Amino acid sequence: MTSHLPPARRRVALVTCAELPRPDEGLLPLRDAFMARGVDAVACAWDDPHVAWKDFDVALVQSTWNYVRRFSDFVPWLARVATETRLLNPLATIRWNLHKRYLLELAEAGIPVVPTQLVPARGNVQWREVFARWGNVVLKPAISAGSFATIRVDADDHEAAETHLAAHRERDMLVQPLLSRVLAEGERNLVYIDGELSHAVSKAARWSGDSEGSRGCVSVEPDERHVARQTLDALERFGLPRPTYARVDVARDDTGRTLLMELELIEPSLFLHREPAAPDRLVRAVLRQIGD
Repeated sequence: MTSHLPPARRRVALVTCAELPRPDEGLLPLRDAFMARGVDAVACAWDDPHVAWKDFDVALVQSTWNYVRRFSDFVPWLARVATETRLLNPLATIRWNLHKRYLLELAEAGIPVVPTQLVPARGNVQWREVFARWGNVVLKPAISAGSFATIRVDADDHEAAETHLAAHRERDMLVQPLLSRVLAEGERNLVYIDGELSHAVSKAARWSGDSEGSRGCVSVEPDERHVARQTLDALERFGLPRPTYARVDVARDDTGRTLLMELELIEPSLFLHREPAAPDRLVRAVLRQIGD
């Protein structure tokens, strides 16, 4: 006997967290875009123990912005959910992107990355040498989101540098030069969906405790696009799955050269509310992953 029951609707979990540090402005337009294509999209907190992840076709990580403070819970959660449903971005990609040592790996692969020194937990820094080489610097955790514990240290302010390092002595930390043009002009965040540039925004320099600070959509210069393309292409050389979404953050140094600041593959703000066509682009990319 032939069944005439309609096919089950696809279900997508838009993964967020129980307590957001700020509103996720992209969540509503993304949910609406899924619903417009006949897909049930439900906002689910990764830290809600009652969510049945196996009931979803996809768990699309969007705004798990508290994971830094609950890292020891978040990593096992990722591994478990990846066995119960399709995780996007893929587990291997997220794991690689969790620790900002990836910047050193990308630099070794020939990507023009902002100079970066990794300071292991409980490690020491020869500040005199650092300040002599770079002047003003940025000091931040190697596992971080939303500018958590990210500060500016003026050249030769050894006390401020050591105090912040001591406050986070159990964390790996990064030291980078403070690019003066970031202070003056901000950085560019290039959003890629399914490997293609979707849109870009300009964002002001952001320190610990600051608001998100995006300034709206901007055009992308050819050299910025080139650095972003180099960066994303490098993932294949590392044996990583192609990300469904990515945000490539770039800025210029004093010579005008475009440098990679960060590659966000876990839970970046994608500024979906800034570009009307972007939510549907992401929806179509997700549906291609699950065979629709």
